[in-house]
Amino acid sequence: MNRLTADRLEGIWAGVTMAWDERYRFDADTYVHNTQRMIDAGVHGIYTTGSTGEFYALEFDEFCEMVDIQVGLCGAAGIPLQIGCCSDVTSKTVKLLEYVAAKPEVSAAQVNVPYWMELTDRELLQFFQDIYNACPDIPLVHYNVPRAKRFLTGRDYQRVLEVAPSLIGVKFTSAGGHFAQLQDTIRTNPQLSYFVGENLLASGMQLGVRGSYSSLVFTDPEFMLEMYRAGVEGRWDEAVARQQTVASMSAELMALLDVREEGSIDPVVDKGLGVAAGCIQGHQRCRPPYIGWSDETVVQVRDFLRKNYPEFLHPSVR
Repeated sequence: MNRLTADRLEGIWAGVTMAWDERYRFDADTYVHNTQRMIDAGVHGIYTTGSTGEFYALEFDEFCEMVDIQVGLCGAAGIPLQIGCCSDVTSKTVKLLEYVAAKPEVSAAQVNVPYWMELTDRELLQFFQDIYNACPDIPLVHYNVPRAKRFLTGRDYQRVLEVAPSLIGVKFTSAGGHFAQLQDTIRTNPQLSYFVGENLLASGMQLGVRGSYSSLVFTDPEFMLEMYRAGVEGRWDEAVARQQTVASMSAELMALLDVREEGSIDPVVDKGLGVAAGCIQGHQRCRPPYIGWSDETVVQVRDFLRKNYPEFLHPSVR
């Protein structure tokens, strides 16, 4: 078993983008190539099927094919693997968890709170108790995201741990707008491992954050890996400078996308940016109803990066 514990959940994990062919079928060959590129780059783990991985768009047979690909690649490389088992109802989440729990190469599973209607406290705790009871041996990471309507903080996690003691970590999204809650949650539940977005990694690490589920590694992986190393080694001026570069690039990119009237949701931006940066293969398309960037926007973003932020271009296209 390659199961994770909270103290070993750390570093820069590549949030792998999904790959679709021109008929919007799962493009396994491209998916394999892009995952292997991240493994070869030296990321600390591979993470699938969050928002960037378009978990909501996958049929169960496609999910199983994706898991099997990752099990083969990460198992051969000896790299930690975290599978997003996200859905909008408990029974679907359990079905996904049961599939990955049978794979010893899977290090942990990441779950979201069902999101269509806001859960009461009773329903929230019942959800975590049900998934823990179904698969008690697979470590859990909570994908804490405001769009799930229940954004959990310190006291919430204390109660969740009482019914789901396999919880080892939290993907604490939107930490910039919830920085006080992040600080309080870490103080209240220091036994968990916390991850934040790239735009707050250096600041978060000074509070005790352990890493980031990153999409920016699909530009030039070394930028994010060095940002993390700088934090681990206490080179805070360098780490914060890189964080500020991420924030500036992101703000300017969003302004460019607004002018071009292109989408800015996670899978659209993350996949489009990876293609524009020359780091990942395949097309930037997303499964409908979401629309990936146009080819013209990909070219314009590449030009924008080359002129203003070449550190986010893969060396092959600089």
